[in-house]
Amino acid sequence: MPKTTANTDRQSAAQLSSGSGSKRVGPNRDRRVQVVKMLIEDNFHLRLALRDMARAVNLSPWRLAHVFKAEVGISPQRYLTVVRLQKARHYLETGFLTVREIAVSVGIPNASHFTRSFKAAYGSSPVQHRSANFRVTAARDNGKGFQTLPGLTNS
Repeated sequence: MPKTTANTDRQSAAQLSSGSGSKRVGPNRDRRVQVVKMLIEDNFHLRLALRDMARAVNLSPWRLAHVFKAEVGISPQRYLTVVRLQKARHYLETGFLTVREIAVSVGIPNASHFTRSFKAAYGSSPVQHRSANFRVTAARDNGKGFQTLPGLTNS
């Protein structure tokens, strides 16, 4: 993928909650867009088509795409990809699943496509990212319940 896509993906996380719309909730927020964002965040592991997202908020797919992009700055499908890759990054940093298992668990069953998308978004492959950022936290019982030991990481 071109570097402009990688830069867009990196910036997308910061832009996910900005913009404008018509049925407003709070400052400059369209309720339908917020519903679609929650739908995506709660069901990122499923196959979500634009048609299904639009049906959930009673809009045509074209209108949803237009309203969503106007408010969020990226398309609903790009937002879905960003959410999936953020979840995958978290799983790589904190879990013991294989890269293939993580790809499937976040809704990208093609491991090759997952690796290309991840590298475009974060600048390193999933394996390289895990090697550099894997964190293990241990718990210790001090009589008051378990506590996380500070500073314990696997580098």
